[in-house]
Amino acid sequence: MALYRTYSDYLKEKYNEKVYKIPIALPVTCPNRDGTLDSDGCIFCGSIRADYETKAVGMEITRQIDRSISHVGPKYKAKKFIAYFLNFTNTYMPLSRFEYCVKEACGHPDIVGLAVSTRPDCIHESYLEVLREAQGKYGTNITVELGLQSVNPHTLLKIGRCHTVAEFIDAALQIGRYHFDLCAHIIADLPWDDRIDVEEVAKLVSVLPVTEIKIHSLYIIKGTKLAKMYEKGDIKLLPPEEYAERVVLILSMLRPDIVVQRIVGRASANTLSVNGGRPWWEVKEYIEKLMRNRHIQQGSACNYLHGAAVRRFLHE
Repeated sequence: MALYRTYSDYLKEKYNEKVYKIPIALPVTCPNRDGTLDSDGCIFCGSIRADYETKAVGMEITRQIDRSISHVGPKYKAKKFIAYFLNFTNTYMPLSRFEYCVKEACGHPDIVGLAVSTRPDCIHESYLEVLREAQGKYGTNITVELGLQSVNPHTLLKIGRCHTVAEFIDAALQIGRYHFDLCAHIIADLPWDDRIDVEEVAKLVSVLPVTEIKIHSLYIIKGTKLAKMYEKGDIKLLPPEEYAERVVLILSMLRPDIVVQRIVGRASANTLSVNGGRPWWEVKEYIEKLMRNRHIQQGSACNYLHGAAVRRFLHE
């Protein structure tokens, strides 16, 4: 049996062929960057967070899709693709503009899915209705990707998220009512979080209508507020071994049907530090080795749901 439910296996099960996710860069910002909530943004977020394969902010969506397909299609032997609106907050725009972007992506003949990355405080039923209409018209599978990062309110303040766990819960419940796929993004090695915090992340994600998860390691990107803190010695990063321990803990507590899109981050060219300088695949292999050696699988410790404390009475 697999250690955890991988995204690649899920896509093969769903589409019966190779499907590749291609990033689409929209010219958007965030409410905690444009002065609505704050002007500095999250401490780990760079001025441009677009795809490092296309770097195509401002390019028309259809052109971005065609360009990516011509590059990754032959390379990965894929004929169907998921368009991924990934940079900054992709529902933070006028509704008419959002509708245009969604329809342009979903209307492409080679697109079978649309993933929209956004913030919990930027989920509104009017935008979800646009996604539902596109899903009905084009048959496109919809995934909303929400940044949670941490459940610790003090950590959320430190990293400049400008939202709380309450907004994430509210957004998740709204998305769940539309039966879209929902991917939660978390950072497992935030230096202000401990193992109790990451365990609570797994539990929160598991009780909500979350269908997918991305587990990130903390990126330190050049020029960010976090990079300045790192260069001054104001923060102490966790070693890769502790990151691995936390990921194993998360996976063990995670609801077994949740699809795991990622368990470790990959560094881009402008990254000062990630994974303690180790290659991503080495950290991934170490995580999986720990799971095998300890006989742990996804959901092994997911025994806390559905009235766990009274189960014994039901078997008397």
